[in-house]
Amino acid sequence: MDHKAFRQLLKRYLDNSCTDDERNVIDQWYELLDNETIDLNDREMGEVESRLWNKLQSASKEKAIMVPLKRRAFPWKYAAAACLLGLVLTSGILWFRSNAKTPAAGGTLVAAKVTAGFMEQANTGTTPKDVQLEDGSTVTMYPGSKLAFPKHFAAAKREVYLEGEAFFKVSKNPNRPFFVYNNNIVTQVLGTSFDIRGKNGQVEVAVKTGRVAVYENKEQLKLNEVQQKSNGVIITPNQKVTYYQEERHFVTSIVDQPVPVPKETKKEEAHFVYNETPLYKVLNDLEDTYELEIVLENDKIRNCQFTGDLTGQNLFNKLEGICLIFNATYEIKGTKILLKTAKECP
Repeated sequence: MDHKAFRQLLKRYLDNSCTDDERNVIDQWYELLDNETIDLNDREMGEVESRLWNKLQSASKEKAIMVPLKRRAFPWKYAAAACLLGLVLTSGILWFRSNAKTPAAGGTLVAAKVTAGFMEQANTGTTPKDVQLEDGSTVTMYPGSKLAFPKHFAAAKREVYLEGEAFFKVSKNPNRPFFVYNNNIVTQVLGTSFDIRGKNGQVEVAVKTGRVAVYENKEQLKLNEVQQKSNGVIITPNQKVTYYQEERHFVTSIVDQPVPVPKETKKEEAHFVYNETPLYKVLNDLEDTYELEIVLENDKIRNCQFTGDLTGQNLFNKLEGICLIFNATYEIKGTKILLKTAKECP
């Protein structure tokens, strides 16, 4: 994201026209300032804006921004956003990029590939449509979607071009990675199942099984060498990434409804029935089942005993049951779950 996109996002935040995800991003950015006071003069506010921008850039290079699912109210942030936006607008600094205008979405790519001899499938109906590719991969195309693909994949890689939304179940072949080109991003996998959806200038990729790399299309956006090195994220089962096309940034999080991840070696189905079981073992079962990391804020209660039946409940209901026993709460921090508990066992 550049300064111009940063300013636009602040304005939407003030106008209350941003999405929930964008609002969460703003909240987290201000947390980078370590909750500093807003009672500042113009010069001090300018320094705060500079520090925020520098920390944001540094954080984006190190890892994907983690966005809490449960947003707390920070009224002072509206005042801070207003001050920062005013400074940005009156500073006289103009930021431009040569590729500010987003190239046409996947439709242009699909049309170009069909003209070049690729095959095309379109779902003009009202129900999902399955398409079988030559390598055994299956694409479930949602209504209104188009897909361009070669009759025979290349020896070194498999490439398809998507306009719209689809669910992919990719056959495994480590020697021939699978690429999906959609709008300005590329999704790369070795063998997995994942979902691609788009709306309101956003593209969302959610993983069901395997690992997926999602990054900007360097040819389409003409990325320089530095941009390519810090481009994209890797997500695993029950994780998703949202790409904001206008701002050109990625936000990782947990899918809305995590499901148990199928194992290659079939195990006995977990029943989640516990009788005076240490808490850490209960959490380990959840991590193994959903392949998500659960962080215990207070390690002193890891051996506290839990008794209960969590069978048949989704992940979040299981967590609510645990929280009820331990007088705890949980928060989604990016792709991790933070369990905030009492200081002692109940």
